[in-house]
Amino acid sequence: MSELHYMLKNINHRYKHNNGQNKPLSKIYNDTINKLAENEYLIIFDDDSSFDSDFFEKSSQAIIHNKEINLFLPIVYDRGKIISPAKMIWFKGHYLKSITPGMINSKNITAINSGMIINAQYLKHKFIGYDERIKFYFTDNDFMDKFTSTNKKLFILDYKMNHTLNFYLRGENFEIKKKRFKDLRRSYLILMRRKGNFMYYVTHIYLFIYSIKFSIQQRDIRFIFVF
Repeated sequence: MSELHYMLKNINHRYKHNNGQNKPLSKIYNDTINKLAENEYLIIFDDDSSFDSDFFEKSSQAIIHNKEINLFLPIVYDRGKIISPAKMIWFKGHYLKSITPGMINSKNITAINSGMIINAQYLKHKFIGYDERIKFYFTDNDFMDKFTSTNKKLFILDYKMNHTLNFYLRGENFEIKKKRFKDLRRSYLILMRRKGNFMYYVTHIYLFIYSIKFSIQQRDIRFIFVF
């Protein structure tokens, strides 16, 4: 915490965290948006995100030179693979092999929450808010789906950040992982329901196939029967 404050020593900022209450992320984000000032930017990090002071230096410069852009994204890696931004085609995300920093077309782009920098003017006046039925998983997809429907451009920062996708790590207690897996499925279906009945029912089929793959990856057949 002290290290973060040191990185931000020359930047006017306010820090908001969950205080161990385990509130839904969508609720926290909506509450935070309501408290933002017009000239601020919201920056989102996860507790396992890894970054340094260059993140703030490069994002500050990008914002200064691109005032018309409402979303800035770092290039996020997990074990050497780019995991954000990514492409969202229909109901399925696809990782990118490479991406060039700078302004890009936002069509079909999705991203994880960690490292997002969002203009408060957009959040307060044009963004309709996070769907609070989507509590943890897919809050980022919920945001990106709404953002890309009204914004043609976003900016990719010339900054590489590391982040661990803990959900896919093995060794977690089954009951805990099952609860998280059910939340992921439920949130995914809420998101796809907005896209129409066809996408909703196709996603059901995809999630069944995914549960088989996840069971193999986790080496636990019980995930096939989690609904």
